[in-house]
Amino acid sequence: MRIKKAEKKELKEIAKLMLEEFSKPPFNEKAKINSILKSLKFYYKIGKIYIALINNIIISVIVFKLEQYWEGKVLIIEDLAVKQEFKGKGVGESLLNFVESYAKNNNVKRILFTTNKKSKSINFYRKRGYKEEKNRINFSKKVNKNGTSKRIF
Repeated sequence: MRIKKAEKKELKEIAKLMLEEFSKPPFNEKAKINSILKSLKFYYKIGKIYIALINNIIISVIVFKLEQYWEGKVLIIEDLAVKQEFKGKGVGESLLNFVESYAKNNNVKRILFTTNKKSKSINFYRKRGYKEEKNRINFSKKVNKNGTSKRIF
């Protein structure tokens, strides 16, 4: 397996992988391929996208960005997806190790991310030393096209 920075021409294949994996429980995402591709193009410009490959086949992706908080640089993982047949084989761990090394080399103070509270990956993250933040709550509000908004959770 090798990890490399994604190329623009690989974004469609990455979007297909993400659609396939995030449409499954517990995420049950209803996104369309074009929406995922639009998001990937955005992060390709403002963030970083790295992929894991075996025999030149994309088996996993991690999408992240750097932000400047009061405490210093923070790395925010937006997405981490591993093809089903490669889960539990160290692929996600390799990508997370890669991102942690990237963070150390770029003087990042903290790595942040959000996942579904029913995700099987929670124990994976705990074993890697990540902790749930007790003093933070995620809020969300969906904004409709007509300017009004409604709760989505």
